[in-house]
Amino acid sequence: MSRKSKKNKPRIVLKNAVRCDKCGCAFVPETLTQREGEIEYSFFRCDYCGKAYLVSVTDADLRKDIRRYRTLAEKHKIKPLSEQTLREMAALKEQNLKRAAKLRQIYILEG
Repeated sequence: MSRKSKKNKPRIVLKNAVRCDKCGCAFVPETLTQREGEIEYSFFRCDYCGKAYLVSVTDADLRKDIRRYRTLAEKHKIKPLSEQTLREMAALKEQNLKRAAKLRQIYILEG
């Protein structure tokens, strides 16, 4: 018995694809947003089985602080900021990461 080589079999490669933990299918994630009051979820779903993968959870204060951090980062690209402002940016980033982690634990996306 001869076995066919896998080399001859064409493979489809999906750029930026992920593999679903539930069904094992590969798909390219499309980020979706859902809002419940002031809480905003960013997530994507498996195209095949629908399993949801949570990307982030934010509230109004965190979104405001993220915008503030991005504004400072953009200014820093144009011209160097003072050491004090850079320290404030680092503290703001740390604060944002902690708040994001806390919100992610509190608010679970069902699905």
